[in-house]
Amino acid sequence: MQKAGGQYPRAAALQGKKVVVKIGGSSIASPEQLQAFAKDVAVLVKNGVHLVLVHGGGPEINEEMKRRGLDVKKVAGLRVTDEAALSVVAAVLGRINAQIVEALRHEGLEAVGMAGAKGNTILSCKMPPFKAKDEAGKETSVDLGRVGEVTEVRPAALWKLLGEGKLPVLYPVCAAEDGGLMNVNADTVAAELARGIKAEELVLVTDVPGVMREFGKPETAVSIIKTSEVPELVAKGIVSGGMIPKVEACRSAVESGVRVAHMIDGKGEHALASQLLSGHFVGTRIMR
Repeated sequence: MQKAGGQYPRAAALQGKKVVVKIGGSSIASPEQLQAFAKDVAVLVKNGVHLVLVHGGGPEINEEMKRRGLDVKKVAGLRVTDEAALSVVAAVLGRINAQIVEALRHEGLEAVGMAGAKGNTILSCKMPPFKAKDEAGKETSVDLGRVGEVTEVRPAALWKLLGEGKLPVLYPVCAAEDGGLMNVNADTVAAELARGIKAEELVLVTDVPGVMREFGKPETAVSIIKTSEVPELVAKGIVSGGMIPKVEACRSAVESGVRVAHMIDGKGEHALASQLLSGHFVGTRIMR
């Protein structure tokens, strides 16, 4: 990563600013990937960026559900979650959270892990049934079960941690209006947190090089998408499947005041720190 005048080119612009980073489970699947991510986070913190981290864990959840003999089913990129699946989601994400926190502490950071439900930081309600096409292409009504939509962000616990110089690391098991828990899409949680804490930027760290006009061809990645272009990209199928909630999360965050949302491939060396501090952008950025 290039430096200018002893500092990273964008460090001054982000110093003291809040940035929400969501990391997908597949991007930190190996100990080496996790430690590389932790080192990037340490670089950002040492350059004065106030970070809040959110993580998912889709691949690990799938593996554990299969191990337990449970069906894995997704619709429009969202997991169908009954009570048994919710138990797996909470257990797996809690385990991943502890691993991330340990890696960050190894880099000298005061990381604190928490579920979105802790302190009612993220409140949610059950997502209503919606229309979607089944495997045969027929339109059907889908009920995702214990899958929630964010209704409110109460950032008091986050303000306290940030004020103490600590690094919040959240996983998206959130408080439900009925007193239980809800599985909420991690990208959506990251976007709502970014809005709720008035973050300057949002970064989704994935395992693909952003939105591609031709699936599987990194050279067709779209560098900048305006929020107004998102519906057309979805209609054309350029944004589809699991990419839909990611792009919609970015669009929602930007429309609610976040300056820019990044979607980057986490496999590149120093991918996160380079994206935010170097001024050399890769992947897809969603802006107004």
